[in-house]
Amino acid sequence: MLDAEWVAPGPGPWRQDRAHFPASITPILQEAYPANFAKGFEETFAAWGVLLDSMNMRFVNGFPYMQPVPFDAPGPDGPRTPEYLGAEIGRRAGVAAAAFENRIWRDTLQYWDSELKPAAIAAHRALGDVDLAALDNGGLRAHLHACVDHLKAMWYQHHRFNAMAMVPPGDFVLHAAQWTGRDPMSLFAIFDGWSPVSSVLPPEMEDAITSLRTDAEARALLQGDASAADRVAELCARVPGVAAYVRDIGFRIAAGFDITNPTVRERPEMILGRLQAALDHDAASAQVRSNTLATQVRSEVPAEHLDLFDDLLAEGRLMYRLRDERGLYSDASAAGLIRLALIELGTRLHAQGRIGFKYDTLDITISEIDALLDGAEHPTSAELTERVAARKTASAKGAPGALGPEAPHPPPLDMLPPSLGRLMGTFGFVLGGVLGEADGPAGDATTIIGIAGSQGIYEGPACIVRNFDDLMLLEEGDVLVTSATGESFNAFLHILGAIVTDHGSFASHAAIMGREMGFPTVVGTVNGTSRIVSGDRVRVDGTAGTVTVLE
Repeated sequence: MLDAEWVAPGPGPWRQDRAHFPASITPILQEAYPANFAKGFEETFAAWGVLLDSMNMRFVNGFPYMQPVPFDAPGPDGPRTPEYLGAEIGRRAGVAAAAFENRIWRDTLQYWDSELKPAAIAAHRALGDVDLAALDNGGLRAHLHACVDHLKAMWYQHHRFNAMAMVPPGDFVLHAAQWTGRDPMSLFAIFDGWSPVSSVLPPEMEDAITSLRTDAEARALLQGDASAADRVAELCARVPGVAAYVRDIGFRIAAGFDITNPTVRERPEMILGRLQAALDHDAASAQVRSNTLATQVRSEVPAEHLDLFDDLLAEGRLMYRLRDERGLYSDASAAGLIRLALIELGTRLHAQGRIGFKYDTLDITISEIDALLDGAEHPTSAELTERVAARKTASAKGAPGALGPEAPHPPPLDMLPPSLGRLMGTFGFVLGGVLGEADGPAGDATTIIGIAGSQGIYEGPACIVRNFDDLMLLEEGDVLVTSATGESFNAFLHILGAIVTDHGSFASHAAIMGREMGFPTVVGTVNGTSRIVSGDRVRVDGTAGTVTVLE
């Protein structure tokens, strides 16, 4: 890995997904993700008539690279004919027009709420309730493979809803920006408070907090002298709402997206911190801010567009929560479940003297599950140790942002039929807002220039977070400086003063949560984690998109 070659994994341009996976990831995820990633994108594109057939995902030295699959790519018989392309554009334009006219996202949300989300939660619970230590090796083998299959299904589920989650909010933002002349990035704050699962007080916690507010002895456990694990256990025994909350979220990955990060149940201090923060949280504050902004923006909209403004805003807010829900209720939980099962396997192998560290099984492949349980000679303890070290070394070095030739510019939107122009403009805008970043670092010795994510100015001490253990060093009022954040970072956001990230853009998780929580965020700095040192006092200007090192 020290002399790794960076060769495109296939013809055409490839782009590394730094917003979600800035590090080299574990082998099981590399096996499980590509086919289900493509399957999900194929479905979400087809439902809307997007001028892409799917998205490819391939891994180079453990880093994921993505590539759009254009609808006009040559087929098995060679290049597409002009007649085929014209007919296909017309067909997809009709699909896009019908999607907007019929508001297909509403049926999708109903399907998500009534069937898919409850089914996913039930599947998570069924796997999470298994007493892993009580399984014999045959039972553990079956459970591990069930977890792998579940992870594949949940990764597909996440991506099949990408367009449904992105298009209605993005469609509103682009229309409102055109009517008012406002920066479209700033208009995303109009959705603050409309994703309850991203709140300090998410739906799963409501019963627990209601009970804690009337039980002083239970509240005292949040700040008690006993170990965090003992206090959580006592709270679960005393307060059914807390027990239900821990059961529902305990197997989620606590931060990031890879199984190298611990689950919530492995860090009971996180559970106590979340409960403590939610006790005094004003759940209405975010929507108060967003409604104030909506009123201001509406006053700038020409009268002839007000009805459409109200309609698009309502639809965007309706769908906004799906962005985070499709991850937290799908792969964030599924990844945590397979992590816990792999650790159980590692615990047994370590007790047998077969491996040197119980967490080394996090770096095995799917086929090696059976090999290790069957007593195969490989992978050896040394091979696994070397594999873990290579992944960590690659992560520290990083990877090129792009491989292969430069990506071609998309056709001008005004050359497309109106429905396709509206769709492609919206989807491209929002996808760029999630994955986009600056071409390279900007600024000088004391000023770092990034992308404005959430407005406001904050001064405080920086805390560089490169792994989960660093997250546990965060203190009240710190500025979190990290590569990128994901939905699982929500457990820590209530204590922060600001966020700075290397990767992502105005629609990335960090930017959204900064707006949701009401603190400034600067994203896409490229190398902020290298230019800032933990303990530096910094000024984060989320309006200008700058970070100044003060001392």
